[in-house]
Amino acid sequence: MSIFWKQFISSFLIIFLILFLFTFLVIGELKDYDKSLTKERLLTAATLVSEILEPSIDNGNPTEIQRLVSELGQKTGVRITVIGENGTVLGDSTRNPAEMDNHWDRPEVKEAIANDLGESSRYSETLQREMLYVAIPYRAYGNQVRAVIRTSLPLSFLQSSIHPVETKVIYLGGILAVVALLLSMALSKTLSSSLRGIINTSEELAKGNLDISIPVTNGKSEISKISTALNRMAQKLNELFKQLSKEKNQLEAVLSAMSEGVMVVSHEGRVIIINSALKKMFNLKDDPTRKQYWEILRNRELTKLVESVLEKWMPDSREIFYLYPDEKHYFVNVIPLDSPDKEVIVVMFDITDFKRLEKIKADFIANVSHELRTPLTAIKGYTETLEEEAYESPEDQKHFVRIIKRHTDRLINLVSDLLVLSEVESRDSLSKENSANDFEEININELIKSSLDALRSKAQEKGIEVSFRADTDVCRLKANRFLLEQMFINLIDNAVKYTPENGKVEVRTSRENSHILAEISDNGIGIPKEHLPRIFERFYRVDKTRSRNLGGTGLGLSIVKHIVIMHGGKVEVQSEEGKGSKFSITLPAQGSPGGGADKYSGK
Repeated sequence: MSIFWKQFISSFLIIFLILFLFTFLVIGELKDYDKSLTKERLLTAATLVSEILEPSIDNGNPTEIQRLVSELGQKTGVRITVIGENGTVLGDSTRNPAEMDNHWDRPEVKEAIANDLGESSRYSETLQREMLYVAIPYRAYGNQVRAVIRTSLPLSFLQSSIHPVETKVIYLGGILAVVALLLSMALSKTLSSSLRGIINTSEELAKGNLDISIPVTNGKSEISKISTALNRMAQKLNELFKQLSKEKNQLEAVLSAMSEGVMVVSHEGRVIIINSALKKMFNLKDDPTRKQYWEILRNRELTKLVESVLEKWMPDSREIFYLYPDEKHYFVNVIPLDSPDKEVIVVMFDITDFKRLEKIKADFIANVSHELRTPLTAIKGYTETLEEEAYESPEDQKHFVRIIKRHTDRLINLVSDLLVLSEVESRDSLSKENSANDFEEININELIKSSLDALRSKAQEKGIEVSFRADTDVCRLKANRFLLEQMFINLIDNAVKYTPENGKVEVRTSRENSHILAEISDNGIGIPKEHLPRIFERFYRVDKTRSRNLGGTGLGLSIVKHIVIMHGGKVEVQSEEGKGSKFSITLPAQGSPGGGADKYSGK
């Protein structure tokens, strides 16, 4: 049932009940008042009759009494009965006294004798109707009761006199009931409308719609006060919700911007908050909130760390190593939060690159130490031999000097490559704008030709045919001339070194949209597939013995890689063992494409 009908029925029933009780009481009061007036009338009539009948009663003349009573009854419209001292009826205005019973035991007669006034209402066997009786005693000299004068009227007479008034009162009550019905309907409609507005607003507030308000009517009613209070509450909740949303968005932005993985765990071990960095660390696709933390972390050492903090409620940290799916190193901080819900925050720092750099640094130091130790040991040994003149012939002396010279050249090449690598790495670490200060516009074809000229004699010594094919007349770009030339010399020199005698080395340039592609290919010994991912690392050699014999330092390709990166390009390698290698360099270009070809031969 709707609020309107509930309010309407309840208010109408209350008003109708009040009107009903009011009508009932009014009619009752009117009846009592009319009965009181009738009693007064009967008492007045009894008193009058007593005075008129006084001589006849004193004389004891029943005939005279009956005559007078009949006349007075007809004139007054009241039944008059005179009862003697022994209870016999001496006269009655409506019946024959001789036919009437003894009346001494009637209640009104007894009461009149005892109290000088008696009254009663009862059914009259004589008249066969309900009657109202009033009786007074007639006393002679000496206060002796000689007779009782009784007057009466039918109750139907009272009802007939009060009936028109009752009808009017009931009619008025009906009119008031209709008015009450209309007022209840209007009041219920107004009240239900206000209550419906309050309920709708409360439901919207429960749904989270805080931009809603209730129309408030002017007035100081409780409904108006409730509506005003709800509007204020909605406004305050809206402001609080916006503040919380702002803080939540700020927190989410901070967590999303963090490179560290962050996760908040409840005291029950369930995940409450997790940021995108940690999701990325563990490749989580679905929402992991409300799951157990060990389902996500999946590492026994890390699980023990979180369990320990939850148990001891003391912060702790540890380095954690993941082997699958990739080798990863994390430094994990687990800190208990000062909150009533007993939560802990897990912060994971990915230190894999740091660990890799540490290893590279350690390997670099070890490699440099090893590379320097071998020639220095040889130089020291042969120098001591020469110093002590522990040689047998001048030819041995010359041989020792050549060995010292060869190792000295190797040291010079190693230090030179280290200096070049250091310079390239330092330039690479500078801002792009500062690095570009040393750039100039150059023609890559001319640069490659000069590099080939520098290595022509070396290629001719091995009978290697070196060809250069340029698909464009002009391939211009912004670059550091010295470093770019160093890059091509290293790549072409390696191609010549690791290509057998009478082999081929080909250099090709081409234009691809806004980039220049330079390719250096050979039909030499090639590189095994398992070594390809590491050939650009410092001091990495596929065949260490062969590389040292050829005078390699293990830094050439690392230098090439850094020079290409510094120029905003990329380097790729394709190779098959025993069939040769091809290095592809892609660099940003300037100018427009053209065409042409040139060929160099070392033969």
